[in-house]
Amino acid sequence: MILLSIGFSKDNKEFYDRLNELCQYFKEKGVNIALCENKVSNMNYIKCVLKETERDIKVFDSFSEMFYIYVSNLIYEYIVNYYDSVSIEKIIKNNYDFLSNEDAEIIKEKCIMALNGTGIFTQDGIQLIINRKNTILKLIEEYLDENKELIIDGFITFRLRNFSNDLKNIVEKITEEYIIEKEYSEFIKLLKYFVDIQESKYEVVNVIIQKDGNYLIYDKQYKNITSEFFEDFSSDIKIDATIHDMLISALITFAPQNIVIHGVENSKSQETIETIKNIFSDRLKICSGCEICKSINNIILT
Repeated sequence: MILLSIGFSKDNKEFYDRLNELCQYFKEKGVNIALCENKVSNMNYIKCVLKETERDIKVFDSFSEMFYIYVSNLIYEYIVNYYDSVSIEKIIKNNYDFLSNEDAEIIKEKCIMALNGTGIFTQDGIQLIINRKNTILKLIEEYLDENKELIIDGFITFRLRNFSNDLKNIVEKITEEYIIEKEYSEFIKLLKYFVDIQESKYEVVNVIIQKDGNYLIYDKQYKNITSEFFEDFSSDIKIDATIHDMLISALITFAPQNIVIHGVENSKSQETIETIKNIFSDRLKICSGCEICKSINNIILT
């Protein structure tokens, strides 16, 4: 009894191995499913054949839904890895020819990982990716419910032809995020270099984050230096800048040898904390519970 026949025009070794793992699972359950391969013209076929005994058929029926859902996921992954990957490469080449070969390859891999659900999704693209995957999986499952033979090329040509724009949008979003991340990384490297060559104005700066998210700055003797620390930035800072921007700018300008942040749990901007970590790395310490941290609502240091 043929449960499934899938035709391939591309390499199918990984698919065969994954499908064989599924057959082994069923054999452990006492269901005998064999795999066989044959070639017709330029097409390679993998067939799943169930031993036609009353017991095998009965036991398989109780697992048939799981079997076809698993196979549908294998087919989806195969389409992503062998067909979408080619389309992604073309989209990148046609629309982002300014990218280096290395960047283009990284973006391609990020797109494939995102489509397979193994990468980090962009916030804007996550719903688009999930919707696309779920819709394609449903189409595969519906097709296998009606037909036991599926030729990958034909299925893509006639059933998935309307998904090209979705793929373009996904590539666009992931490319934009990658470019932003790379520009941010290069900017952080520049700031790190600037800090390294700056003469340190303070040996130690204690940044105290109060319950309301505002900052108090103390030197190594725990003298309050908040006013002088921000003095040169409060008037010149851009109108749309925040106290968080002022803190980062002041730290970069004064380039203290050591920075200790107290009350990090009170921060209203995790992005600010991460930026400081990235710029100052081993100069930075996040305090986990000194006397300042314990009395952070009623600081009386002078």
